[in-house]
Amino acid sequence: MSSSSSVPPAALRSPPATERGADASMGVKGAKPSTKRRGKKKGKGRKALGLTIDDDPARMCIVCRAAGTPSTLLRFARSPDGAVGFDVNNRLPGRGAWVCATAVCLHKATEPKHGGFARAFDAAVTFDAAALRAEVPQMLLSQVTDRLGLMRRQGSLLLGRDEVIRRLVELAAVGLATDLSDNSRHEVRERAPGAVFLVLPTMAEVGAAVGERPVGVVGIPRRGAEALQAAIARWVGVGGAAAP
Repeated sequence: MSSSSSVPPAALRSPPATERGADASMGVKGAKPSTKRRGKKKGKGRKALGLTIDDDPARMCIVCRAAGTPSTLLRFARSPDGAVGFDVNNRLPGRGAWVCATAVCLHKATEPKHGGFARAFDAAVTFDAAALRAEVPQMLLSQVTDRLGLMRRQGSLLLGRDEVIRRLVELAAVGLATDLSDNSRHEVRERAPGAVFLVLPTMAEVGAAVGERPVGVVGIPRRGAEALQAAIARWVGVGGAAAP
């Protein structure tokens, strides 16, 4: 009879932690395998729109050391040749360096004398500071317009002042283009008291994103609103537009 201490066959052995789904990059030790029944991954629907929101782990800005999540910070990645680039969707492989989505932290992080990227990656880095500072808001703007376009294709956006006001109770927020006239802006705010207002790109940019003529007022549905708001907050934070 075999001893009780004999080693079980390989097919019956528990797989290593990395095979059980432990996040090696986070340094998780002693994690127990979940006994819950596996189902659809949480946040899968939100990932179709880009970043997830609720379950993001905390990260720290390399400049001011403030804590944040991948949905609120800016991630920079280092390529094998040392070049640093902005990872707008937080998907590039390898170690990342995180920066607050503010013009101040972005400027300091990209100052060569600051050395933040070199310390964060613990390796030599190369980047064009001016080009990187200009690229970040443009890429964040593209992320906002891409989200608007996706939501439009899903048939969930409402376009135009009258339609938005008429169906206000169905919406999570109202988006106003940055170049919407003061009179129109004032009228919408008066007719939608208590609404959450988000700043959007210019009317021409919004129109191009949703496949329409220039649009100044957009109704944001509940589905996808959280991810869109996070994208807008990062874009506004780095100076892409003034707050609404």
